[in-house]
Parts: sequence; C-alpha cells; structure tokens
Amino acid sequence: RLVLDCANGAASRIGPELFTRLGADVVATSCAPDGVNINKDCGALHVDALCRRVVAEGARFGAAFDGDADRCILVSAAGKIMDGDHALLIAARRLRPRAVVATVMSNLGFQRALEADGMELIRTTVGDRYVIEEMLKSDLPIGGEQSGHVIFRDYATTGDGLLTALRVLGI
Repeated sequence: RLVLDCANGAASRIGPELFTRLGADVVATSCAPDGVNINKDCGALHVDALCRRVVAEGARFGAAFDGDADRCILVSAAGKIMDGDHALLIAARRLRPRAVVATVMSNLGFQRALEADGMELIRTTVGDRYVIEEMLKSDLPIGGEQSGHVIFRDYATTGDGLLTALRVLGI
C-alpha cells in the first residue's frame, strides 16, 4: 500500500494508474486538477497531510509530486519526510557510483553519509540544469537536488518524480 499526492497536476492520472498496474494498493490524493488548484496546499510543496495519511492508511510508502511532476518528496511508513537528499542516498547506495552530483543546498549529513560509503559529493550551483551538466561532464549516473529533482541519467536527462518514486520504491 502506498499513498500518492499528485498535487492536482501532471501526475494526477498517470501516477495512480502506473503504481496500480505495478501491483500496488494505491491511495491517491490531490488528483482533481481544475486549472487553478495545482500545488494548492498539496504535493511536494506541502507534505504534512501526506505524512499523516501514510500513517493513517498503514502504508509502506508515500510520494508527493509537484504540479509538473518533475519533483518527488518521499514519506516513510512512519510518516517521516525523505527529501531529494534521502532519495539520492538510497539510490547511490544501490548504484555505487564513485560520486553523486548535488547542489550547494544539500545537507552536510548527506555528504558525510556518501563519504562513509566511499563516494564523493560533487556540488553545483542550484538548478537541475547545472546538476545534469556536471553529471555529463563527470560521467555520473545520478544527481539531483534536495528539493526532490532527482536525475537517473540511464533513464532521463531531467528530473522525473514518477521515475524517482519508482526507483526508490524498487530499491
């Protein structure tokens, strides 16, 4: 069971369908876009309600997307927020690259966790365009931002919230 908050945006139809087709018991929220309510008190910008809902539903996982679904903020079964740094660390521990690209906004704890696992953190200016630029230059498979923009270069050259949720859930 997982709870999705689709921010009344781009993920509203495809998000619940994707995870349902993959066998999940999906509880979907904020899936009624009307052209005005995108990101309004929901989605990756407002995850408090999702945290409570994940716990109330007994879900194993929650994912909040932003309006254009290029960001994903995750929520643990205990209702704890897992931002882009968390998603990057989870993925890096599986992929084992020599380094991960992230912005200057990334947490020092994230950097130390990577270093403890034998990986380097390469920091860039804020903006996923700078992240992908460095990923390409350094030939690295993963990078992103604390805000939830995560790039899995083997699959895409931009942040994709649905892909982020799929990859982390798969791990």
